[in-house]
Amino acid sequence: MNDLACNKDRHAKIGEGSIGLDAICRVVSHEKLKGLPFNLETPNELPGYEAEIKVIREKQENF
Repeated sequence: MNDLACNKDRHAKIGEGSIGLDAICRVVSHEKLKGLPFNLETPNELPGYEAEIKVIREKQENF
């Protein structure tokens, strides 16, 4: 990944970047954010997106 403020728009797969999977699950599971849509930018095609969404949904059940 790139350093902060390097003016590059790069994305890591869910859980592999600066924000870990637990942190992402805590955000999308936060009481004040429940029911809101989220847009997560990752470097995948449709099958990869589907897999990442599945991982987040399964993991967030623990939060």
